[in-house]
Amino acid sequence: MEEAEPRSITRRDWLLLAALFALVLPLRLWLLSNTEVTARDSIGYIRYALQFEQVDAANQRVSYQTVLKNNHQHPGYPLLVLAMSQPVRAWNGGLTAENMELSTQLVNLIASLLLILPMYFLARQFFDCTVSFGGTLLYQYLPISAQNLSDGISEPVYLVMLVSGLLQLVHAVRERSVWRAMLCGLFTGLAYLTRPEGALILPTFGVVLIALQLRASWRCPWRQCLECVAAGAVTAALVGAPYYISTGNFSNKPTVNVIKQMADAPRATASPILFAATVARPGQEHGSAGMLARSAWALGVEMNQGFHYVAGVFAVLGFVWSFSRLRRDPGFWALLLYALLHTIILLRLGMLANYISDRHVMILVLGGTYFAVAGMRELPLRLLALAPSRANFAPFAFGVVFIALIAFCLPKALQRLHGNRLPNHEAGLWLADQFQDGDHIDDDHAWSHFFAGGIFRESQRPPVLPMEYVPTTWTVLTRSRDTEIAKHQTEASVPGRAVKWWPESSDLQNARVVVYSQPRDWDKNRWNKK
Repeated sequence: MEEAEPRSITRRDWLLLAALFALVLPLRLWLLSNTEVTARDSIGYIRYALQFEQVDAANQRVSYQTVLKNNHQHPGYPLLVLAMSQPVRAWNGGLTAENMELSTQLVNLIASLLLILPMYFLARQFFDCTVSFGGTLLYQYLPISAQNLSDGISEPVYLVMLVSGLLQLVHAVRERSVWRAMLCGLFTGLAYLTRPEGALILPTFGVVLIALQLRASWRCPWRQCLECVAAGAVTAALVGAPYYISTGNFSNKPTVNVIKQMADAPRATASPILFAATVARPGQEHGSAGMLARSAWALGVEMNQGFHYVAGVFAVLGFVWSFSRLRRDPGFWALLLYALLHTIILLRLGMLANYISDRHVMILVLGGTYFAVAGMRELPLRLLALAPSRANFAPFAFGVVFIALIAFCLPKALQRLHGNRLPNHEAGLWLADQFQDGDHIDDDHAWSHFFAGGIFRESQRPPVLPMEYVPTTWTVLTRSRDTEIAKHQTEASVPGRAVKWWPESSDLQNARVVVYSQPRDWDKNRWNKK
């Protein structure tokens, strides 16, 4: 494996960064303009963001502390969505589902472009311009990141903060500099305010700095070491303290609470979560060793899909061929320890919560893309070493393989975001026209409720209706393609009568989304009467 170029940033680096922005921006604009619905999690973030608008410090009716306590997610991303929504709403017609969906995606469009900078500069600490450029570009075009970085979820903002923190971590463990440690703590705190896993940088930083003292060639004065540890820890604590003080918890996220609550009862089984690799079905018993093996398998499945199958092979080769050079760098060991701790947490999550999501492995895939490009470039060099007369063909072979891999990713990367949710979107728009004062929407998938304007009415004072008026309850049923779930979604299980379904060209029995209506039940779901 070739030695890396000097780490100093040159004009060539800035030109490559400009090329990265030029190549990534069209992808982001395409996905922004080809979105059927926002992610279901995004609706929760939008609701969270709008709750901050209801804070009334003067009358103390709603406080920031109340908002933070009542939500599972950390506040960093919702606050950015709220800030972005102000110009969007002013320019595009006020508070609508479409404007709030656009606000979430504009935040992430900016974040996905900003991510290019720390990704490239982090790679340049270990690799040359070619690998840094190729790894950064490949990550943006892998389907897992192409889709998730354009969706209305917190991952893009989180990755910007996290990768910036890891970049400063590398600098800090190499230089043992207090100001680098403070920058590491700053980005750790910001990452924690976005997602709880961001705090994982801090123990990595402390453990690595202490471990470096055990090797004479990496050792520094103990006072300098402890000053760096303290600077990073204090800065991270100051940045992240407002959330901890307001909630009284490290995190309100369900997955964090599952791990905390189930640590004392490892045989308990949580319900599996959709859109993730399920480790075990409820009621299945496999023992600790069996659950660990199944969790490792689920993690491997998600990693394999994250690398879009082909890139993972190159990533393994690149890691093996690069290791002998990188192992002499303390910054490499810091990143390796972080990846190891993150992997252990994912395995534990799989054992206790029974699922591992594609979003959980995004940071591991991010790091692996550099090794994938390094392996992709090294492989033809090693193969053509057997035929020295053709050695000049190696760069061309690398270019062909790299472009072919990007082309292989494109069909899935460019898919319309949540394109299969068109019926839910249409149901929401139809309900927006049907909705009357006092009506109630019951939607197990949230999209129809969202596009019907449901979350915007949550903060409004309920209207007072005449005694004799009975509003309507609209029930939206999304039929599952999972046979186990679908067999429970019979017509008898849904109250009311079917009034509309989608696709409209299908019959009721074959419809994907069905809307039922019935008079609103006063005993179960009351409304304001005169």
